[in-house]
Amino acid sequence: MHRVCVLGLLAACGGGGGFPDANQKIDAAPPSATFSLAWSVTDMASSPVACDKVGAISVTVLAHNQAFDGGTSEVFTCGTGMGTSQKLPPGTWDFEFQLGNAAGVIATAPGQHSVVLENGENTELTPLTFTVDPTGGLALSVATGRVNGNCAAPPDGGGITSTTITLEHSSDQSCAPLTFSLSGGGTYTVDCATPAVAPCIDSTETLTVTSVPSDNYTIHVKGFVGSTPCWTNNDSLQVPSQAGTLTKTLNLAYATTTPGC
Repeated sequence: MHRVCVLGLLAACGGGGGFPDANQKIDAAPPSATFSLAWSVTDMASSPVACDKVGAISVTVLAHNQAFDGGTSEVFTCGTGMGTSQKLPPGTWDFEFQLGNAAGVIATAPGQHSVVLENGENTELTPLTFTVDPTGGLALSVATGRVNGNCAAPPDGGGITSTTITLEHSSDQSCAPLTFSLSGGGTYTVDCATPAVAPCIDSTETLTVTSVPSDNYTIHVKGFVGSTPCWTNNDSLQVPSQAGTLTKTLNLAYATTTPGC
């Protein structure tokens, strides 16, 4: 038997074809809006500073829709200098801004309030400037891990008789000729080309320096037993901004297979 469809009943015929039910509702896209933002980081004299120089990792936007309790946050990578939010409900919003490093918030920028986000549109916020003090300090100690410290004779001490220290900017290996103050008295000035030879620096001493340009550095410490560099350290150091101080113990590695150690 052949199948016959009456025109008026076409929608009732099977076979996978036909027209949608006139009463069927097609879901519309939910209302949504976005905002975009640009920012810069400057020093106290309004000169630009790169995010990585001051250890800045993120720009966080704390957003609050005035029609609701609570809020949301948008996190952008500092080094990009700009970003666009995810989709948000249209409405009137308040925004607060934070510049962060690995330890937390290091600077804020003035908030922007009662900003209207229109459905289906992107709203550009006023560009931000985060102002930071791009200097910090170091408070370092040197340790062999031996019970009697770095300078006492082995096996309970490290047996170190002299020490050299160099410090370089990690980005381009240029020397950082800083002068450290030693808590036991005296100073040590870094000279990468011809490192100064200092007596043994024991684990109880602290080397400090202030007003260091914020940046990532690589420090090279050598502890000599006689004329042989038996103890070494090559740590990475991020000098913080906002006059903060990095306190760190530089653990020395022993060259067990080197003759003379």
